Amino acid sequence: MKRISSFIIFTMAAGSLFTACRKADEIKRNPANTLSDIYATKDGNGRDRLFNPRYSNDTIYFDIPYYFPEDSDNEMDLTKIILRGSVPSDSYITPAIGVFTDLSKPYTLSIVSGTGAVKKYVVMAKKVGNLSLTNVKVKYTDAGGAAQELDGVLQPSGEILFYVLPGTVMNNTKVTYEINKHSTASIANDAAVDLSQPLPLVVTGKDGVTKTYTLKTAEPIKLAYGIGINRQLWAKAGSDFGFTANNEVSIAVSGDHLILVRRTNPSKFSVYNRFTAAYVQEMYNPFGSQLSFQMVEDTVGNLLAASWAPKNAKFILYKYKNALDGAPVKLIEWTNNNPAAITLDGGVGRRVNIYGNLDGNAVIMAPAGQSNIIFRWRVQNGAVVSQTPETLTYTGLANGAANFGFYAEAQPVSAGANADYFINYQQDIAFVNGATQARTIAFANEVANFGIFHMPTAYVRFNNANYLAIVKYVATYDLNRIHTCLFDVTNTSRLNTSSADPNYSTFNVFTSAEQNGTLNGNGTADICVGFSQNKERMQVYTLLTNGGIVAHEFTTYAK
Repeated sequence: MKRISSFIIFTMAAGSLFTACRKADEIKRNPANTLSDIYATKDGNGRDRLFNPRYSNDTIYFDIPYYFPEDSDNEMDLTKIILRGSVPSDSYITPAIGVFTDLSKPYTLSIVSGTGAVKKYVVMAKKVGNLSLTNVKVKYTDAGGAAQELDGVLQPSGEILFYVLPGTVMNNTKVTYEINKHSTASIANDAAVDLSQPLPLVVTGKDGVTKTYTLKTAEPIKLAYGIGINRQLWAKAGSDFGFTANNEVSIAVSGDHLILVRRTNPSKFSVYNRFTAAYVQEMYNPFGSQLSFQMVEDTVGNLLAASWAPKNAKFILYKYKNALDGAPVKLIEWTNNNPAAITLDGGVGRRVNIYGNLDGNAVIMAPAGQSNIIFRWRVQNGAVVSQTPETLTYTGLANGAANFGFYAEAQPVSAGANADYFINYQQDIAFVNGATQARTIAFANEVANFGIFHMPTAYVRFNNANYLAIVKYVATYDLNRIHTCLFDVTNTSRLNTSSADPNYSTFNVFTSAEQNGTLNGNGTADICVGFSQNKERMQVYTLLTNGGIVAHEFTTYAK
């Protein structure tokens, strides 16, 4: 053991001897002396990067807002600016930064490298006014007397464009905008303007510097697909239409008219101008004392008025050429006694949907209340194929549904035999095989899609896209708060798109602001769609029972 220990001691001593004889490595100094970063802040903001620099060779410029925050009255003091930044390793900056610095005059900084090389920078600052112009809008009165508003779109050139659709008449035009409280503008806020020619608007900052913006109208670019610019056309409360409790339940479009169905006894069909909401007249009601809850339009403006038919009562459909037709023709009369298997409500006529042209080919569908039964009639060459409907048994009830409930809508998507259709009831919105009645694909079962309840449905084609328009109820089971929603259903394989999908906005392409009213115990509402003659504009009308009617317009022009 002693011999081994002696060997270890000798070896360690020898190692120490060799180490002591080795020359120490030379430490190389870093020659870099270029400023890595610099920014400015103020007292009380720690290391917050409030103000960024502009560089010009070895000169660093800071534009310091005259007031900070810019909408406050706290004027900045250039003698108390704090600079912060970073330099290369092994270098240092002089004078030291991170303390109050007087930038009211040129200030020199030196970066000294590890080798002693010096790089000088001159820092200069000035207080600048705020020249921003935001939230620019033009308010005007259109040809129909309705108040309208257009948002200005700022271009990099300083032009502010108002995209005006062809044929738009702008009366009593006024401009509104937002600027910094310490700045001024050459045009007063809410002043009358003439936009027939480009109009300069000059903003002057606190420092006296100016910036000229140009207000200008422009025709938007027409889209090859889908909806573009949209606006709220008008919104009217129930009192504007003489609503009574729970009675206004359906709307339809024909030509320039909007028809409001009132399920009073007898029922009434009130006609309004659909662009201005001005009252026109009452339609002739052929039902007498038999109630009507529903009227729908076909693709060319013919109207179908439906009677309400409890089990074993007569379900009748009258066809009107238009809203002013005083001699409607009875299209269908059928006794609602089929099938016997319906043991609950079984009523028909609360909801009726159509696809096609009643003067040519069309499909009409009406669900039976509290069942999974849908009745379907076909029209060929302007004539009903059979007064007795096909009885369809829907096999795809989902999400715990025992039946459709009272209000379901079956919306066909073609006028052919065995037309596929959408079914919309409280628990589901699904696309259905019209031959087998099997649920093919459905909306994701999410509140983002459905709200807490949903039902009214319209299906249209506009600018090479197919849209399903629905009303969804939100927030409360008083069912008095709704949104109008448009879904692009051109590609039916996308129907189950989740609201978490990054591309969800290309599926749910529009959700309106909230429309509200008073307690709506029956949960009734309706939605219908009209078009301008050139099909460049689409109008969507939404009725909320005990609330009112809101009209939105969609165009084929880019936003």
